[in-house]
Amino acid sequence: MGEKGLVINIKDHLAVIQMTRTEACGQCRACLAGMKKEKMIIEADNECNAKVGDWVIMELRNNSFIKAVMIMYGIPMIALMVGIVLGYYVLYPYVPLDREVLSFTVGILFTVLAFLWIRSKESTWDKKKIRPVAVKVTTEK
Repeated sequence: MGEKGLVINIKDHLAVIQMTRTEACGQCRACLAGMKKEKMIIEADNECNAKVGDWVIMELRNNSFIKAVMIMYGIPMIALMVGIVLGYYVLYPYVPLDREVLSFTVGILFTVLAFLWIRSKESTWDKKKIRPVAVKVTTEK
């Protein structure tokens, strides 16, 4: 089952949907936006031919979900591990710091750089593959 939202605008083949952040979104804490009980506006492919004022159910396709998870969690985790190993084994002889402190610092630095790299590539990735889809018009709010 997907999330529900209200169609507030139609642009080309996209539905602009207003929805309230759900409990799952609020508990994720991946972003500051999820901590607020506010409405959010998203664009979704309009597969159900919804019109302005319709309530729709939105879903992420399975391959889109996996791709988004790998980008947002997989890449930073790999960067963290590479940074820790690099700091612990490679940089330690050259930097006069405690081995654990150095590996922790380099790991965090690599993680931050990974998030910055993901953010810089956001516009170049095909957003259509990660965009939610309005799959069904519903009468429930």
